[in-house]
Amino acid sequence: MEGIKEIATGKLAVDTGNFRIGDQDGVREAYLAMLDEQKDNLANLADDIVTLGLSPADPFIVCPDLDNAKSFVVCEGNRRLTCIRLLETPALAADTPYHKKFLALSQKYKLSPIRKINCVLMPDKETAFQWIERKHLSLDGRGVAQWNSVATGRAKAFRGKVRPSLAVVDYLKSKNMMPAQLSNALKRRTTNLDRVFQMPYMKDALGVEIDAGEIRFANGDVKKGARLLHKMVAALAEKDFTVNKIRHDSDRKDFIDTFAADAVLKAGSEGEADGKGKFAGAKKSDPKGQRSGKSAPSPLERKTLAMPGREFALHILEPRLNALYLESKELNPERMPNAGAIMTRVFLELSTDYFLTKKKAPIPEKHQGKKHWSDIGINLRDKMEAALRMIDPSYKDPAFKEVRRGISGGDALHSIDALHEVMHQLTADRDPKEVKRIWTRWQPYMAALFDSLSEE
Repeated sequence: MEGIKEIATGKLAVDTGNFRIGDQDGVREAYLAMLDEQKDNLANLADDIVTLGLSPADPFIVCPDLDNAKSFVVCEGNRRLTCIRLLETPALAADTPYHKKFLALSQKYKLSPIRKINCVLMPDKETAFQWIERKHLSLDGRGVAQWNSVATGRAKAFRGKVRPSLAVVDYLKSKNMMPAQLSNALKRRTTNLDRVFQMPYMKDALGVEIDAGEIRFANGDVKKGARLLHKMVAALAEKDFTVNKIRHDSDRKDFIDTFAADAVLKAGSEGEADGKGKFAGAKKSDPKGQRSGKSAPSPLERKTLAMPGREFALHILEPRLNALYLESKELNPERMPNAGAIMTRVFLELSTDYFLTKKKAPIPEKHQGKKHWSDIGINLRDKMEAALRMIDPSYKDPAFKEVRRGISGGDALHSIDALHEVMHQLTADRDPKEVKRIWTRWQPYMAALFDSLSEE
């Protein structure tokens, strides 16, 4: 290799056997084969060359032409050289759909033609190949590495074009609301986020405006707004969530409407009128989960331990708890009822311990001497009662009727005593539907725990 040197364009010859087009009979055949293979991309490249010139950071790689001592064969850069030849002589593209395009570009090119090109000279094509393949193949990190969607979004942001998905993800990261599991689940799903968050309907229905990377909430409630975005992102990251659910404009509006209860609209409003004076706000949510007169399926018909659906999703930032929750969304009690019952018991206690610790709840006097809620000796009943009284100080909220019953009584199917039996009695057995019913009865308690934590 002799380093970079300037070579006159007239001394450069296209490689009639380059890897992109394969062996060709002659030079013009090579040009036409390249045009046929690249189509609009070649015309776009020619336009870029006319507008910006050749990249100074990407020199051609050439080697001596064994058939002509005064010429060099282009080993890397054949697309660019083909563009230059077609810009110099548009007639080479005659009888192709791109002839007129190159004719028009040629007029501009002739105002400032390229006379010399920076080239790296190699002794032969075989020597050049080790560097050529690194420009076109990843080679497990040894070669080119295309930007992923997040990096692409950041690059667009550098130009002032911030993708809504990147704006939302970065915003949640700044609020410590983007755990690793959620971040990983979003890989290759950012297009789905863009489909939803770029909708002007977000502002009308929910009070969220995303513009040029800036996120604004109509009522100014940053905590509630962040929680809303987190719920939406978590829903879009669900394993079974596909683009078919938000493929059409109406689908995306329906999806957005499901978060109406968490909207951050200005006080006294449920949306804004559209340009035609029609109401464009969110639809009223149905507390029974019914839409268009169709009854919601029974919770016991589900095939998973955790309850499916956005309205029942738990939004967990603690990594271990989130991992357990994700597993509970995969676990089928029909096949593994005992594992389901044990998972419920473990998840309830760990979640309660985490809640009480994060909330800095005082340990009851009867447990003085204990330093942590997770210390041995503090029973689960005391933990859960303390947590529920923080969530519902009156201890009378109808939404937690079954929760209070499970904490206080031993006769309930979902009681703490019944959960203890699953862990400690060899004869304990649970019917799959009973296991699902137990999780369902504790669902309001678990949702309240994590909703309260996410508000901080």
